[in-house]
Amino acid sequence: MADRPALAIVVQRYGPDVTGGSESLARAVAERLAGEYRVTVLTTCARDYVTWRNEWPAGTERVGGVEVQRFLVEEERDLEAFNRFSETLYGRPHRREDELDWLRRQGPYVPALVRELEASRDRFHAVMFFTYLYYPTFWGLKAAPKRSVLVPTTHDEPPLRFEIYREMFDLPRALAFLTAPEEALVRSRFPLQGRPARVAGIGVEMPSSPDVPAFRARHGVTGRYLLYAGRIDAGKGCAEMLDFYARYRAEHAPAPELLLIGNLAMPAPTGPGVRYLGYLSESEKAAALAGADVIVCPSPYESLSIVLLEGFALGVPGLVNARSPVLQDHCRRANGGLYYESADEFVEALRVLLHDEALRRAMAENGRRYVRDDYRWDVVLARYRALIESAASG
Repeated sequence: MADRPALAIVVQRYGPDVTGGSESLARAVAERLAGEYRVTVLTTCARDYVTWRNEWPAGTERVGGVEVQRFLVEEERDLEAFNRFSETLYGRPHRREDELDWLRRQGPYVPALVRELEASRDRFHAVMFFTYLYYPTFWGLKAAPKRSVLVPTTHDEPPLRFEIYREMFDLPRALAFLTAPEEALVRSRFPLQGRPARVAGIGVEMPSSPDVPAFRARHGVTGRYLLYAGRIDAGKGCAEMLDFYARYRAEHAPAPELLLIGNLAMPAPTGPGVRYLGYLSESEKAAALAGADVIVCPSPYESLSIVLLEGFALGVPGLVNARSPVLQDHCRRANGGLYYESADEFVEALRVLLHDEALRRAMAENGRRYVRDDYRWDVVLARYRALIESAASG
């Protein structure tokens, strides 16, 4: 179908074993739009967002029916040095040149990708950029602002206050948000000037009958458990979650186990009742979610939280950090979970979720309905298509 319009997707990492939320969204959208557009993904050779180390070869390959062009990252990142440099800018006077230096240091520094996009931009019907924060999006939008759609996956963090992002948010012809709080945050910071913008979200598909008994047998799980799924990182609120769980366990015996799955970005937790199960396949992750009593989402910074929506789809209530407007909004709109701001609130909310069976049943049905109504792929893709065509028409 050579007459299909050409669509470029720019994202910092890409591949079936790349687990970041915005990267997973980019791949899911790319593969599902490939039947209607000739999709080309422009990305890096990096698999790891901490160092941006090149792990894939540069060049073109097909991944999931999509053409993927990979470009070498020219500088690896020293995260500790980068964090020290960042602290010299956050909340302190600095120059635009300092922000551009910060952007390069943050990476992934891929000038070849930007040059290729600038050279080939006119052959694309539209160009979609995923995640506002990184070098490819900032310089890519500078190189190809016409017919551009930005999916910023924004949350409230210090870099959002940089002037370079005020420049950048002025460039895209259309914007797609994941949640209403994200859209409100962006509109509060940047003038969108009547450009097409809407909450598009992400589609959530879960197996109808995950094999929970097989998951339990494989990992020796015999009783009730709470589940955390995602990058295990202090910056994701995991250290606080572990402290709050220890408090619950000390006050309420017997307590369910706390199981953690995903990639480690902090020392493996070893406290009583806590077990790290490693990185699981998608099918096994679905079984882990389906068997849990509660999905815990402790991050104060989220632009969507796919795992919370997956838990809702499987009828599992959430316990989330109230400091994240997005997580709190999901729980309130769905009436599918509770939220906490302190250790006391965590302990009490968890006690209620574990012991009020009528509430659990109601939240299970509410969560399923919320995902079914707002996060089906046919609904979500129609929103993205409308934004792509709006950007393409100028």
